[in-house]
Amino acid sequence: MMRKYFTYILLLGFPLLGAQNKENQNSGYQKNWASLEQENENLAFDADLKLSDAEKALDQKMSELRQQVIRDAKEKKIPLNNLSFSEIKPMIESSQLFNIIRTMPKGGLLHTHSGGFTDVKWVIEAARKYKECYVYDQKDHGDYIYGQLAFFEKGKVPGGFVNLDQKLISTPGFEKELQDLLILKRDNLCSYTDYWIEFEKRFQRINLLLPYRPFFKEYYLKGFQDLAKDHVQHVEVRYIFGDLYDFQHGKYPSKTAITDLQDVVKQIRKTNPQFTLKLIYSSFKFLGQDEVEKQLETAFEFKKEYPDLISGFDLVADEATGKRINYFQGNWVRLKELSKKYGVEMPLFLHAGESNSVSNKNVLDIALLNNQRIGHGLNLMYFPKTMELIRHQNKLVEVSPISNQVLGYVSDLRNHPARVLLSNGVQCSISSDDPSVYGYEGLSYDFWVAFVYWELDVKALKKLVFNSINYSSLNAGEKKQAVEYLNKQWAAFIQKAK
Repeated sequence: MMRKYFTYILLLGFPLLGAQNKENQNSGYQKNWASLEQENENLAFDADLKLSDAEKALDQKMSELRQQVIRDAKEKKIPLNNLSFSEIKPMIESSQLFNIIRTMPKGGLLHTHSGGFTDVKWVIEAARKYKECYVYDQKDHGDYIYGQLAFFEKGKVPGGFVNLDQKLISTPGFEKELQDLLILKRDNLCSYTDYWIEFEKRFQRINLLLPYRPFFKEYYLKGFQDLAKDHVQHVEVRYIFGDLYDFQHGKYPSKTAITDLQDVVKQIRKTNPQFTLKLIYSSFKFLGQDEVEKQLETAFEFKKEYPDLISGFDLVADEATGKRINYFQGNWVRLKELSKKYGVEMPLFLHAGESNSVSNKNVLDIALLNNQRIGHGLNLMYFPKTMELIRHQNKLVEVSPISNQVLGYVSDLRNHPARVLLSNGVQCSISSDDPSVYGYEGLSYDFWVAFVYWELDVKALKKLVFNSINYSSLNAGEKKQAVEYLNKQWAAFIQKAK
């Protein structure tokens, strides 16, 4: 009997013990795996949020709709990951997911530029109503380029310009051509084009329209109306100041733009009482220190007079051709002196790291300056210590995914650097940069792109939305009101969309 029992142990006991050991090893491995997964999740930018049951229900719904988008693309043989924004735009607009995102409160748009956010179709239609509006219809020459729009008094029209309305009537295809000249498309992601040159031409084609005071007011009213319609409650514009004019009074002082914009906001608030605006005084990276010094002085003067509207200072232009932020070190050192002189603070909201190159080290300056937010920050992930500093300093990166693709920094949006920033706990918000130049309005398209390509969930969307108010340049009282309003809007959205 004992021999039989011993034989049984020999035949089956050891294998059973081996299986048990293997199971214990697997159990330990899975426990370590789960622990590591949790540690990674704890580092993410949205780790502090927990979703309600209603939010979880919406999360499930939106996740399924994202999968539907992917399935539809496969069935229709659409290479979703290899197409430019303009090529996938119709698919975005036809998706159920887009219908939900359009109704989502967006909070604030923290990164957009004067002259870059109002629908170009509207621009053409509005401009042609003015009999004094002309278009340059000759080849690029001297100060003007083909398709450039401008206002001129009768008898003072430069050669090469023709009346816009008459041109549109006499040449039926010209309106579509003009739209294409005002919108930058990147249909072939592999073709070589200097997109920054083409990008700047889009601004050049309308830069003589905006100083005309009657059109200026119409332009911003339309732009803000479109943003409010897209559930954006707060806007911060990188604004390039210049003199406004009309043909009755001539030139107006630069600050006239401020009072006109205040009037426009009052108009918007009649239907959207929560709507708020801040202006970030902007100059150019290609200027010298003396010129930037003058711009800073003016910015301080304006902020002292209009502290509720002017919020900070930025330098714009292509980082590959402009001067480094460090070049203006002397200007930054003087900020404390200027603050004491004018009695106001001037936070910086600098563009930095809008580049794929490790030789562009503008993000290093951000960690050392009173720079509360970073415009783009694409190459921040190449500087791990700086990224860690910015995370500890609780600074925000303003991310504009569609702009980054159109300008050639990111071809496949699944590989956008923001995914690295978010998973490493760097706070971000979603912006549109210059949506009219890219052929759209509002913020919904950027949120759709981020949600689909970055595999986000409702928790991430919520954090991005609330970041745009919490890291805005609203003062404490304004911010409190804005957050209260956003909380109500978010709760209503969840109940309706789930």
